Amino acid sequence: MKNLKKVLFIVVFILIAFVGGMFFANKQTEPEITSTLIQNRIEQASDLVTTKYHYAKVGKFENSLSLNGWSIPLTNKNFILTFEGEIQLGTDLSKAKVDIKDSTIYVTVDKPTVISNSIDESSIEVYDETKNIFNPISVNDYKKFAVEQKETALSEAKKKGLMKTAQENTKKSVKEIISIIPDTDEYTIEVAFKE
Repeated sequence: MKNLKKVLFIVVFILIAFVGGMFFANKQTEPEITSTLIQNRIEQASDLVTTKYHYAKVGKFENSLSLNGWSIPLTNKNFILTFEGEIQLGTDLSKAKVDIKDSTIYVTVDKPTVISNSIDESSIEVYDETKNIFNPISVNDYKKFAVEQKETALSEAKKKGLMKTAQENTKKSVKEIISIIPDTDEYTIEVAFKE
């Protein structure tokens, strides 16, 4: 009977030690919410593309040779292009600053900038192209015109509120990145932009 009590005591002691060990092991593996932890998670996203703006445009190129500010007759060249392009805006999250006060996580990031503005070359169609032996259309004419059209598209997109949309999308994306971290649902997340 004494042996049975000893065996039972040992089994109970081992069970208590095992359960206690599991409890403390789980406590140690849960991440503690620190600014360093959040900073590391945000930096993993690196260059975050938050906004894509698709555009389709028609543009007309016109040029003629000139002398002393006067257009030379019979040297006019022109063409009309239709094309599609895409502007991508994003933020470099490797420069983010994180601070935690009470139950609020404050994140400060750079304002979104243009990551790319490209024309889909397969979408380009040329219409009404003139052939002028005195002033022929060159590849440089197309290239220069494409650059001008991209700048025009970006300017138009900004007037339509593209930068504001990019800022809202950046805030949303940063909050989503942080909310994936366990136990952050108890925190309020505030995202601001550097001046």
